[in-house]
Amino acid sequence: MTITKSSIEYGKNSELSQLIEGDCLRSDAKKMSPIKNLNCILNEVNKLTTHFQNVDKDAFFRKYGRLMEIAKVEVLSPAVRALVHFWDPEYRCFSFGSIDLCPTIEEYGLLTEFPNDLYRIYSPLRSDKIIPELSKLLRISNLEKFMEKNGTGLKWRMLELEKESEVEKLIALGIFGLVLFPSQTGLVSLEAVAAYVEYENTQINPVVAILAETFLTLNHCRKAGKGAMRCCTQLLYIWMVSHIETKKPVFNNFWWFTQKPLKIVEEEEWGDLDNQGWVDKLEGLPNSDFKWRAPWVTTTKVLMSCGQRHWVPLVGITGYVSYAPTLVVRQFGGIQFVPRTMGIAQFFGLFKDPMAKEVLEIIKQDWKHLVLVEIEGLRDPSVSEGYVKWRASAASAMPCAIEEPIKGKEVNIEDDLAASAMPRVEVDQA
Repeated sequence: MTITKSSIEYGKNSELSQLIEGDCLRSDAKKMSPIKNLNCILNEVNKLTTHFQNVDKDAFFRKYGRLMEIAKVEVLSPAVRALVHFWDPEYRCFSFGSIDLCPTIEEYGLLTEFPNDLYRIYSPLRSDKIIPELSKLLRISNLEKFMEKNGTGLKWRMLELEKESEVEKLIALGIFGLVLFPSQTGLVSLEAVAAYVEYENTQINPVVAILAETFLTLNHCRKAGKGAMRCCTQLLYIWMVSHIETKKPVFNNFWWFTQKPLKIVEEEEWGDLDNQGWVDKLEGLPNSDFKWRAPWVTTTKVLMSCGQRHWVPLVGITGYVSYAPTLVVRQFGGIQFVPRTMGIAQFFGLFKDPMAKEVLEIIKQDWKHLVLVEIEGLRDPSVSEGYVKWRASAASAMPCAIEEPIKGKEVNIEDDLAASAMPRVEVDQA
């Protein structure tokens, strides 16, 4: 069952409820680890993209959306590493001074253009069914010969050489495993295989799972101060630069399909930025002509909550996590009211946890009752009076030391940002 409400009505009710409930419990921000070492897992996809010429691109798009274009996106790793500094692992958003932003289901849906309903939850496939089901789809017998010795996934450099397989499906599998859900360089993890098989068999849109893995890996890296970005950095990068001020108005449509305008901006405006340069650029976002709403966002309906929860539970390929779209209504041109955050920081887990199966069943029930809001016309983002007071008081309790090692030295960013970045939450490796 899906209920659609006015965003203003929903926001006012949220604000009144928050006065009664208060905010979610938060950890001690002073214990947050400085960021010292982050690795963006960017698989070499040049050989993969050479296979694109062997398929009907229009037919591929109708079945898999923009996967080919996403696979071709070249990510500026320093930009993504810098972005992690500003991640709030409890509220699940990036905070730049008074600005809170985060990727949403709807935005990732617009970027990927999968041809299926966005609002269906991913359900992990039983481990004993993964390889047999993939073998049927690709028409390759004895897939075990491509397995990594530790049994964690399939070696792509060997698998892609299979001449007798279903080429279109093999390419899609490669993009799922190397781009959408990367794990180790050159390896298509069994979890990524399960997501691909689930898509082929049930047509469940993987956007929710992509977003879940993004939040889980951001949480881990921000909490630990190091780690590997095991998520789709291509989508995260495209989403990020869509909100950044540029001298040339090149982001007014799906500019990234050809990437030429993006390349021009990267070379002319961002070419000299290293990790610290990107941290400084993002820190200055409030004083720039940044974009609350990405130029390509046209949707006016946004999923705000599920079931009895005041936020949205997400299921990925390795675990589950919550996020609160009510924090970032301005990304869709709506009025920002005080969000309901109670319980959001504590809702996360991995499938290896003892209680995971039980939690997943509860999440499935939650997703049978969706609450969407209708944004009353795309407008210049504004906020309620209550939100201004709430954000000011919340900021005073959100100190964060943003540190970046530059040439062997740790550099402290200016103190005024410390009031706006966020504390950590205990999350295992995503």
